[in-house]
Amino acid sequence: MSMQSSGSLEENMALEASLSLPVAILSPFRNPLCETSRAAILKEINTTELRLRSLYAQLNALAPVSLLPAELLTRIFHLLRDDRCYNKDTRLPFWITVTHVCRHWREVALSDSTLWSGIWDNFPMCTEKWLVEMLIRSKEALLDVDLRKPSAELLRSVAFHPSHIRSLVLNCLTGSPSNESVQKLLMSEAPELEELYLGPKSLITSPPIVLLNDLPASSGFRLFRGQAPKLRSIHLYQIHIPWAYLPRCTLSHLSITSSSDGVEFSPLGEIGALIDVLENSPTLERLTLDHCLAPVSSQPRAVSIVNLPRLSQLTLSGHSSSVLCLLESFHTPALLELRLLFVATNSVEVESWPTIAPSALARFYRTRPVIFNHLRIEVNHYFDWPMAEVNVEGRSSFATPIVPSSATHNTFVSLEFEDRSHAEADSSRGIISGVCAALRTAELASIYVTIPGYVDGPPFWTQLFRKCASVTELRASGDGTVPLLQSLKPQGPPSPASPGIRQEDSEESRDSLDAPNPSFQDADTPGPAPVLLCPNLTVLSIDRLDFQYRQSAEEPDYDLIFELVGRRKHCDAPIQKLRISKCVVSSTQAASLAALVPTFHWDRNEDSELDSDGD
Repeated sequence: MSMQSSGSLEENMALEASLSLPVAILSPFRNPLCETSRAAILKEINTTELRLRSLYAQLNALAPVSLLPAELLTRIFHLLRDDRCYNKDTRLPFWITVTHVCRHWREVALSDSTLWSGIWDNFPMCTEKWLVEMLIRSKEALLDVDLRKPSAELLRSVAFHPSHIRSLVLNCLTGSPSNESVQKLLMSEAPELEELYLGPKSLITSPPIVLLNDLPASSGFRLFRGQAPKLRSIHLYQIHIPWAYLPRCTLSHLSITSSSDGVEFSPLGEIGALIDVLENSPTLERLTLDHCLAPVSSQPRAVSIVNLPRLSQLTLSGHSSSVLCLLESFHTPALLELRLLFVATNSVEVESWPTIAPSALARFYRTRPVIFNHLRIEVNHYFDWPMAEVNVEGRSSFATPIVPSSATHNTFVSLEFEDRSHAEADSSRGIISGVCAALRTAELASIYVTIPGYVDGPPFWTQLFRKCASVTELRASGDGTVPLLQSLKPQGPPSPASPGIRQEDSEESRDSLDAPNPSFQDADTPGPAPVLLCPNLTVLSIDRLDFQYRQSAEEPDYDLIFELVGRRKHCDAPIQKLRISKCVVSSTQAASLAALVPTFHWDRNEDSELDSDGD
């Protein structure tokens, strides 16, 4: 809506001078009167252009987009800014492009200092000059700083504004002298700071970065000189700051993650210093400590009880002794989500693992009504280290400080065990036994088991799940679950022979299973009833088995599944839905199984290699 400009008076005169012929040729034709007239006309043209621009500005001011209230425009600009998208043509943030629509929009944007308070360098055309200009335009507005590739000069500029930084996210630390500006920020008062996140430039390859290690241990120093009254969230990733330096304030979220490559962790201080921090953080709601706890002496010692009445999410990982010591020191009546990873480096620690699950689950059972209705067991190998993971999910009803009235909450417990002791004995059996002994298995509704290798025979699984009368869904994945599947067969007289993989037997065997079977005891026939595990099981999912051939088992997987489903059908405990996934199974075998159940799902992975990737 603007007209093509013909240039100012000065520009036109300069252009004419550059294009004029040599003075010696034109001098006879020069007329002072004409020169004066030309200058007057050019001046009038320039005045007219200025007037036209003013008229166009007035016309634009009457357009609908220019009549939008400044408050509405400001809200729109903020929403676009928070989206953090950039224009692919200008390679600038999209919200900057939008503010150039008209003069009114530009004036509204420039008048709102909070619009320029997001100091981010996540768009292609971001330069140090641009970010410094943002700092200037933000004036005294609270700053949200999120930098991933800043220069040392920019960090120094940010360090001059500690008093009005609201959020400080620095994913750029390298351990170089550029961290001096970061340390200056950490040593300055931050009365408006609410969130702190520090991480290395590379989240994968960077070694831990140690900050503030040149201060004497007895200095009593605290981050931000102890003057960060609004600080609610601290996240440190691969950043080592001594526990004693953490501020004592109304934290709601504390997350510290270090390298998991080794178990001799870089010292952040004794656990006693950490406990002192937590004792002074009664408002803590989420706590994550990943591989940042130094090993604890095996000698028994008095443990302080830390009351965390609002803590709902707790994640601890590292050396078994330190994780267990810290867990035992917490009183967490409002805990809803518990994730623990125990790393053992000797056989003594491995032998203690079966007792951990009862201790972890007891803190739920003894503090509130809780029902764990889903159990997931997974045994695997991480590089050369055997790992076992047990997850239980459920719901609990109780009042919390955050929700004063009694309400129903989702509850989750994850226990992981990583054996780095290089012991020959397999610890997974004891872990699984300990978990199932601590659980009220009669309340379980679903069970997922993933085990690639042999753990124990059918009697072991029968003993574990003998009380699981409410289980309606079971998923078995891996060769190690074959004994579990064997335990699901009703223990009684043999069922008709399955058709195996022979085409000629399939129709006859299916007819025999559909017909009355005198080899099973019916309700009116005296004699012992078959022993039936999980009598209400209706959904069975099977993954990663080879139905064609098994050398180490007593029967092929296909015969096992066919007999399992057939026996349960004749015991009035039929499988209603059967899922076969990532198994080597022929179409003939699949058709035979489909005839036994109302609903059959098969991924048609016929005669192919088993997929080695996990779900």
